[in-house]
Amino acid sequence: MTVVKFPKAKRPPAKPATMRAMRSDAVETVRYRMFPWLGRALINTVMFAWSTVRTLLLMMLMFVRPLVFFVITPLTTALMIAFAVCLFTHPADTRLTWGFGLLTLGAFFTMFLYDWLIYKLGGMVVEVTHHRSY
Repeated sequence: MTVVKFPKAKRPPAKPATMRAMRSDAVETVRYRMFPWLGRALINTVMFAWSTVRTLLLMMLMFVRPLVFFVITPLTTALMIAFAVCLFTHPADTRLTWGFGLLTLGAFFTMFLYDWLIYKLGGMVVEVTHHRSY
């Protein structure tokens, strides 16, 4: 018959002798557990605030977009016509041609920048993934 001797169990560490020592250990434990929680809470609060500001700004830009484009589209058309007219009728006066040309470019850039900002604030509505299907 075989007898297996198991190792003796290790004794748990001695408990602190005083209540004060027990309390300080508990405070240290809670403090170190609290830091990660507070960090995550702070990050989540900042992300919520950013999402709220982003949503409100996007809503405002989308609400005002028809008015902006209602004003800028005819203005761009008139500026392009004025640029073409100045290009062919006043070739000697380059300030007039450059002025209308830069104003036309500025109006186009304003429309582009407005839509780009809406696109960046809105994010991806549909994520497109490419995968192979055999």
